[in-house]
Amino acid sequence: MKLPFAHFITSFTDKLSPNSTRRNNKLEGLKYLFWGGFNVLLSWILYFVTYHYIISKNNVEILPFLTISGHIFSFLLSFVITFFTGFVFNNFLVFNSAKSEPIYKKLFRYFLANMGSLLINYVLLKIFVEYFMFYPTPSQILCTFIITIYSFLMQKKFTFRK
Repeated sequence: MKLPFAHFITSFTDKLSPNSTRRNNKLEGLKYLFWGGFNVLLSWILYFVTYHYIISKNNVEILPFLTISGHIFSFLLSFVITFFTGFVFNNFLVFNSAKSEPIYKKLFRYFLANMGSLLINYVLLKIFVEYFMFYPTPSQILCTFIITIYSFLMQKKFTFRK
């Protein structure tokens, strides 16, 4: 499942280094940075559009007894969408583990690793917005930077381990 642009980027980054282990680790890092950055940008756009234009900064009533603040709803919606795009990017383009084992096993491990990211992001977003009174969109961007290292290590060592 290679897209023309994705194939171009992957081919380009593959040519940056020979097959040594150290260089392959750097290459994975570069690919993760590129595709992860693309997925993060998509997440920020979804968050911004949802928060400012779809729900207009209002709380969202999910059920008569469950209301979610606008910044948390926007975060959860963008997370659900970019969860799947991130898995496709990491599985097929970054870690090249498409054929190593059944996809459902990797997807489950990816889900577990992302639940950790989700929990950390949720707690940090609540703290930044509700306690420190930071603006929601920059708070979400700050959360993303904090979680990136955790996420890379979990994907490399747990989800897409070789």
